[in-house]
Amino acid sequence: MEELARFNTYLEMLDPMRGGYRCVMYDKALVDTFPKKSKTRIILDIDDGNIQVQAGIQSFGGGKYFSMIGKTKLGGHTYEQGQAISVVIYLDPNPLGVEIPEVVEVLLEQDEIIARVWSKLTDGRKRTICHTVHRIKNIDKQVEKCLNFFEEEREKLADRGKW
Repeated sequence: MEELARFNTYLEMLDPMRGGYRCVMYDKALVDTFPKKSKTRIILDIDDGNIQVQAGIQSFGGGKYFSMIGKTKLGGHTYEQGQAISVVIYLDPNPLGVEIPEVVEVLLEQDEIIARVWSKLTDGRKRTICHTVHRIKNIDKQVEKCLNFFEEEREKLADRGKW
């Protein structure tokens, strides 16, 4: 993986109104060095491989950016606000930043309309369906959720004259 940055910092928390997530903060100057600036998908390596998280970069305002680290990504580690951490940022080789679920892959292979909708979606919308399907255990419900999602997205494209 291509290393983009390496630094020591402190773990910060977003205020409860923003979700109360643990996060790593960046200055605009650092983010501007990334290949796609704030649209670059990254992998955060915290404390020499203790935690590795696929992440996006979000604007905090005032020339600051951040990446969230969800509780499930902490893997049982007890990182608290203000704790000193070492961070290595790598370029994520997966532009989506998430694995495409098998159900989605099969639908893309079998249904040309779904494949056409998929090709017109932004990476963010693709991540939405991938994360949603990953949380559903029942395969029938995964398929139903996908079919509904792709039909809604097709209708949105049609409404905007992009279908």
